[in-house]
Amino acid sequence: MSGRRAALLCVTVLAAAALMLGFLFRPAGGLRGRYAILAANGSEVMVHERIDPRIDFPVPQRLDAAYIFHWDLARQGFPAGMPAYVIRWTGFLDVPRDGTYGFAVVAEGECLLQLDGTPLAIDPVALAERPLRAGLHPIAIEYRLPQGEAKLVLKWRPPDGAISVIPGSQLLPDPAVAARGRARRAIGWGLLAGMAGLAFAAPWSARRRPDGRAGRLVRTIAAERRRIALGAILLLAAFLRFHDYALVPFHHETADEYQHAWEGWTLLHWGTPAAWSTFPSRYPPEQARDFQWFGDRYVLVWPYFDHPPLFSLPVGLLTSLKTWITQETAPPIGGVRFDFLLSALPVMRMTPILCSLIGVLLLVRVAKTYGASEEAALLAALVYATLPIIVLSHRLVKGESLLALLFMGAILLAQRCAETDRRRDALLLGLLCGLSLWTKATGVAVPAVATLMLVSRRRWRAAGVTLAVTAGFLLLYLAYAAAFDFRIFLGVLRSQATSKLVSLEGLYDLLGGKVVAKLFGRGSYLWLLLCAALAGLRRERGLLLPMAVYALIIAATADSRVVYGWYRIPLYPFLCVAAGIALEEMISAADLYRTLPFAITALATGLLYALPEPIVDTKRAVYLFGLVAVGPFLLRLAHERRWTQRLALGTTLALVAIWLLTSLATNLNLLEIYAASRGTR
Repeated sequence: MSGRRAALLCVTVLAAAALMLGFLFRPAGGLRGRYAILAANGSEVMVHERIDPRIDFPVPQRLDAAYIFHWDLARQGFPAGMPAYVIRWTGFLDVPRDGTYGFAVVAEGECLLQLDGTPLAIDPVALAERPLRAGLHPIAIEYRLPQGEAKLVLKWRPPDGAISVIPGSQLLPDPAVAARGRARRAIGWGLLAGMAGLAFAAPWSARRRPDGRAGRLVRTIAAERRRIALGAILLLAAFLRFHDYALVPFHHETADEYQHAWEGWTLLHWGTPAAWSTFPSRYPPEQARDFQWFGDRYVLVWPYFDHPPLFSLPVGLLTSLKTWITQETAPPIGGVRFDFLLSALPVMRMTPILCSLIGVLLLVRVAKTYGASEEAALLAALVYATLPIIVLSHRLVKGESLLALLFMGAILLAQRCAETDRRRDALLLGLLCGLSLWTKATGVAVPAVATLMLVSRRRWRAAGVTLAVTAGFLLLYLAYAAAFDFRIFLGVLRSQATSKLVSLEGLYDLLGGKVVAKLFGRGSYLWLLLCAALAGLRRERGLLLPMAVYALIIAATADSRVVYGWYRIPLYPFLCVAAGIALEEMISAADLYRTLPFAITALATGLLYALPEPIVDTKRAVYLFGLVAVGPFLLRLAHERRWTQRLALGTTLALVAIWLLTSLATNLNLLEIYAASRGTR
């Protein structure tokens, strides 16, 4: 078996094992929730039913999603506003021991709690206490929200215990679930034990019989460890991006996500692009529809020209596939069929996530193109896969996700053209540059960078072919606009050119960390910028060319009053390459000068998000951080010995490991962390 096939097999086995363990250890408890709305006549209409592991909804997104993502337009009508809804949870409370238990409900709206068939008097300032015997007790919760933002948290205080959210292990939808959950967990622990035994047995057998199967397996894994590591990083990136991916960033945090889905849907089904527009005045009244959807206003126009259509097509294709499978339909309103509203974030966001996973693989090749070692390239991929601000950005349905892929592909092809000067490579490069123009207006940065790379290497013919193919795609785009309505197209272009305030403020705003419009992960983003600045002083300075050209185009075209976070998505691959190189050098040097910038930016941000506020908001936390992150390196400066070198190296590795763990913890709790950050952290 070839090394590549062996690595692929190892990664496949690892993915299958992870999926199996995730299934076996998934939470077995919870309560059955029935989500309904109140009709005009007061009756209840069921919308969705699911098992909620815990009654812990401190932010409204988890409850609202049951309605927004599962709304049946044909049966439940058109939701102009967020409906008044009622939710009922039923199941059993598993009381671990006899004693008096206190219960509390933190809620916005009305909440009724029943235990053993009798109601508990909920007091907002005191616990409702009840003596209970060990065992199962029927529990029922009714929650009503006429209007406003949903919030519901069910807490208890066991005997001699602290008040806390009732854990999912103590809630059961029915008594049989507990036994099935124990059986699954037993199988899971058995599988883990078997995997651990195999991991120890294979090296032991390889030492005894180097020419046996185990010996060959161990040698293959050792030879292909970098490919296997890349596969593991790819699996980790997929897990983090799909965890709560439909909930955060929030629904309608940017309505631009729906622009792409609606444009792609209508282009495929109507033959004419339609979506909500920022410039509805450019359209005749008969080609516009003003409507409210879940409380937000949209003006649907056609033919839609605010954004090029390339990225919208795969988004529309995925949503079309989903509705074809489910056979969903929507009634016409004002002579227009609103089937495009069946596009929901759980399906729409798969497209940018898949783009980002392909980007992990391309990133490694780009890193090597700029002179990074194998280890630095893997570290760059790890940063790209786990940094929370990047994970969040890669869920947004925005054309920049595809543009980042085209940018990296163009860099690789331009490098190959510069080395070979083959006409075929130049044609492919022109294809990627042309597709960039069909993806986003700022995609003009791709042919600009590719041409500069070729001209700097005196590859005039390749540069000419690239520009000629790119110009051909630009003419095709103009023909696309003319096929629908060139007058409206020009009107939209004029509005885009004249309605934006362009100033140096836009360049400054590019330096702040954002996902959409609120600040998030500024310290991590600052660290990426510092790594890029460091790369500019070394042989990897070529990384700054695509970043400089793209940043200049953003600053010259974007409205400086609102430079959105998704504009940075095409910059992240190059910033992560610089970060991977900086991390490798930091680990190798293990000194104060390289570790301190990392500690006070990326690591401090990770700790700020991952640790509870009572810990981070203390002087002791600052003193401990300084002692661990700075102390060993000061000691090495004062007393250069072998043991101080080892201490500094161990501390550096520990800091990188802590940063990675804080990134994982932040990603797993992004909904609550992102909702609570309020732009300050």
